[in-house]
Amino acid sequence: MLQVVLSDEQNLSISQELSHQGGSFRISKQTLVKIVSAAQERLFAEEIDELENIDGLHNLEMSLCTSFSKGLKGDDFKEREVLFGNNRKPVIPPKTYLQLLLQALEDFIMRVLLVASIISIVIGVSTADDSHRSLAWIEGFAIFVAVFVCCNVTAVNDYQKERQFQSLNQMADSRKTVTVWRDGCKMDLHQSLVMVGDIIQIFEGMEIPADCFVVEAAELTSDESAMTGETDPIKKDTYENCKKQRDKLKDQQNSCGRHDVSSPVMLSGTKVLSGEGKMIVAVVGDSSCVGKISSLLATEDIQTTPLQEKLEAIAQDVGKFGLASAALILFILLLRFAVERIKENSFEKDHVKEMLNFIIISITVIVVAIPEGLPLAVTLSLAYSTKRMLKDNNLVRKMAACETMGGADMVCSDKTGTLTQNKMFMVSIWNDTLMDIDVYNEQLNLSTYFPTQMHDLYVQTSIVNGTAMIRPEEKGSKTEVAMILFAEKCGIIYEKEREHHVASMKIPFSSKRKRMAMIIGKRLVIKGASEIILEGCNKLHSKSRGIISIDSTIRQSIEKAIESMASQSLRTIGLAYRDLNGTEDLASKNDKGVYDVETENLTLIAIVGIKDILRPEVPGAVANCKTAGIKVRMVTGDNKITAKAIAKECGILIDEEHSLVLEGPDFVNRIGGVVCKWCKTATCDCPRDQSTAKQIGKPVRVDTIQNGEEFDKLYPFLDVLARSRPEDKYALVTGLLERGHVVAVTGDGTNDAPALKKADVGFAMGIAGTEMTILASIVKAVMWGRNIYDSIKKFLQFQLTVNVVAVTLTLISSVLLKQEVLEPIQMLWVNLIMDTFASLALATETPTPELLQRKPHNRNEYMISQKMFKHIIGQAIYQMIIMLVLLFSAQDFIPEYHGQEDGTSDFEGKLQYKYSNTLYDANLNSHSCPNHQDYCNLISFSTDYYVDGSENYETFYKETYIPSRQFTLIFNTFVMMQLFNFMNARRIKDEPNIFQGIFTNILFPIIVIGILTLQIILVTFGGIVFHCYTFYGLRIEQWLICVAFGSGGLFVRMILRLLPDPKLAFLDKLGHKENEGHKVASPTAQNNVSYQIQVIRQESELANLNDHAQESRMI
Repeated sequence: MLQVVLSDEQNLSISQELSHQGGSFRISKQTLVKIVSAAQERLFAEEIDELENIDGLHNLEMSLCTSFSKGLKGDDFKEREVLFGNNRKPVIPPKTYLQLLLQALEDFIMRVLLVASIISIVIGVSTADDSHRSLAWIEGFAIFVAVFVCCNVTAVNDYQKERQFQSLNQMADSRKTVTVWRDGCKMDLHQSLVMVGDIIQIFEGMEIPADCFVVEAAELTSDESAMTGETDPIKKDTYENCKKQRDKLKDQQNSCGRHDVSSPVMLSGTKVLSGEGKMIVAVVGDSSCVGKISSLLATEDIQTTPLQEKLEAIAQDVGKFGLASAALILFILLLRFAVERIKENSFEKDHVKEMLNFIIISITVIVVAIPEGLPLAVTLSLAYSTKRMLKDNNLVRKMAACETMGGADMVCSDKTGTLTQNKMFMVSIWNDTLMDIDVYNEQLNLSTYFPTQMHDLYVQTSIVNGTAMIRPEEKGSKTEVAMILFAEKCGIIYEKEREHHVASMKIPFSSKRKRMAMIIGKRLVIKGASEIILEGCNKLHSKSRGIISIDSTIRQSIEKAIESMASQSLRTIGLAYRDLNGTEDLASKNDKGVYDVETENLTLIAIVGIKDILRPEVPGAVANCKTAGIKVRMVTGDNKITAKAIAKECGILIDEEHSLVLEGPDFVNRIGGVVCKWCKTATCDCPRDQSTAKQIGKPVRVDTIQNGEEFDKLYPFLDVLARSRPEDKYALVTGLLERGHVVAVTGDGTNDAPALKKADVGFAMGIAGTEMTILASIVKAVMWGRNIYDSIKKFLQFQLTVNVVAVTLTLISSVLLKQEVLEPIQMLWVNLIMDTFASLALATETPTPELLQRKPHNRNEYMISQKMFKHIIGQAIYQMIIMLVLLFSAQDFIPEYHGQEDGTSDFEGKLQYKYSNTLYDANLNSHSCPNHQDYCNLISFSTDYYVDGSENYETFYKETYIPSRQFTLIFNTFVMMQLFNFMNARRIKDEPNIFQGIFTNILFPIIVIGILTLQIILVTFGGIVFHCYTFYGLRIEQWLICVAFGSGGLFVRMILRLLPDPKLAFLDKLGHKENEGHKVASPTAQNNVSYQIQVIRQESELANLNDHAQESRMI
């Protein structure tokens, strides 16, 4: 992708280029960009050739109207900015709370619920009778409150995370200052204020603010791993010195490496490792290396997440079920109404109102069918997990990323700082034999590797002979730091040793010399590249045999040890010394600055192997990923040999015969790179954001792999992508997303930003690390993601069971009895159980390691599995049978008991409304209970109307407003069945024990006990408000019957476990989409929707990238 941006800058016509030049400037922006691009893509020394074409830096100084010694004058800043641009980042204001709230309301389910709440309030209030109108608005308002709570919880969480990321950005950004010369004076400026032509002071550790050319240099090296992934230090020098190196090596060009010739170009976003000097700013802003990468982050986030897609599919299907049920109810009611009217041969005004009531009942069915508690369950689960993941050092910016990570099946990990510690350690020592060092042990003993008499020699050659330090912070060569860290683990304090051993002469390291030395007393100590040091040695100080001559056998043994370490990608350093007698020539040296005394008669002490070691948790994390069905690929800027060695060590590369290790450029050439889906070209005019697309009337650019067939052949076997550039990693991620994979990308550098943005989930981190590795963080995130997914499925199984029963009951009762089985206030309480308490209990389940023992869920799978459907329908059938039995046959077996109310005026002569087996006195025209033991011991049949439409309990209720005992028992039984089914829902994969781990989430038993307690209070004291029997609800015997019916759900689950899962095609419909052709990308993949999880570090080096991506969905 970077090639695309570069070509736009480079391929301008001469007339365009000249038109950009001002009167006083004699070089164009495009020429400068071309030079920097040549450096970025160099194979030998192409940028030096480009500088030579403009007559070098002396001509550049005049062409940019600047002075290498005094800097800019400051009288042409406006013109300079017009022609060359500025280094300021576009300021994108953060989203306000209201914007985040409205964004949460864009969810399809939220909108449906909002409409449903309004309809429910309007119809409820307008059609209720006077006695119930004061309560008629409650159910609709409760749905509105649920929507309000869900949207605000999401908005508050996102608002807090946005502010946290802004704080990280501001903290990192405030430190980004540089020292420049302006009109002969030194001054400190924020890097956003530098301009083309500015002269900047180079110092060790600084971040390069713009693309620059070196004008002065002293032992200058840079770390370009953040930009190119190249971990080795890159030598930098002035144009003149680089040109001399190029000319000297020109004849050997084909055998030279990319960086054998020093480069005069400093790339923006990289860091200075060592040395000092000055540089002139050449390219700033969007045209710089960092700016071009930032342009890939411009895609606007407009699509839904995988979770939202699945939930919307559920909502649509439930909506269809509700519509179908409503249509069926309306049809049956109208049919019955028509038959009655024909039979009675009458049609009056009241019949119009009755028909209107049929429509209201139908709409009520739709409202009942909607799973209004689902958004709250999702929100609570995501919010809870977000907070808990913070303890695992995962700062989640967008809550939806938690669940998305649970479906990840591909991880593209960089090496430096992710798999490795981005810190060099001594791992091997050779003296007589090759010895491995336990690098993860904080306490070592030097005597394990050298006898006591050699300790002083080792200390002098390795740490006294050096300039690096680790206190107050690490500074200097990473190789030297590694040796100091080893000495510190052995209990040696390097500062004390340097104070004790004072050098009379120091010969510093240089890239030409490839060694450093010093004279301490009468001894020369030296260290450097192993092959060079060995060449000057004629003796070996053996730990077992003392000082011996190096014969051919010993030399071969040493060379074999060096080769062995090199094959493991170790950097080998030779340590040696020479005892001086005072007659040596300490002045003579060759053209590389190497003194004669350093090249002969040396005694070898050891060869040490140094490398950036794996983080200790990485092999286990990779193994956990494989167990969890997640393929981990390493994408690195290192060469093939180093990449393969690290991949083997961490377990990514196991079977070389069936694995591919490719270099980035080769991979991209074979797959044809990334092209626009519509234009089929790498470069096109299609905009990358929705707003621009609307303005110019073109489709938003969708990236796709040009040669998809070749990609399909390569990617299943690709384990390592070496020499990877940003565009290579971006292409790999693009191809994986197109094929329906859920991709996670790790990164810690500017070069990772495009791939991080493109992926479903991006794990970004800074360089200063914590104890938690980023790969271990991924494993934790996968566990939480799968736990969230399971929590949502548990809630779905629970709530859809209730909804199926509620809709079916509404249908039957409306058709047969002209009344609702559960009153609105009772349904509100049931909804409260489902929406709030169940959400809270099921959403706060703690993830278990068992979640990693299964494969990731398919991106396009339907959320309701075959097993879930079996239990939803099975439990719904059981609950419906119980409810219908209680509705139509309770009077045949439910006992009733004498109460003080029997003798009150309310029941005087009307005991048939309490008991079904009273004694009827025809003379008095009343029912009585002469003997409670023989009569009046069964509950009454208390429906408002009989099936034929005549009044039943409604007559008594109009006079007394005493709710019936039968319907109180029905309500209580319904709640008990939900309570036990709530426990059933804890396990959704037919696990035998639903109570396993129930106390690991203490909220669950607390909520169950709380629901039961509240239910007892409501039934006993709720009275007319909750439509429960006025005189203390139910008797203890009736309570036990309710509990028995409720617990029956546990036995039903046991039976359902034994039944085979149904094979229903509609439950696999989303999965079939993928099987039909994996080349059809999901909407999420096609529209660059990404999330970012940032691993919390002591400082965030990626914070500045978030400025470019504030509008992107990043965690």
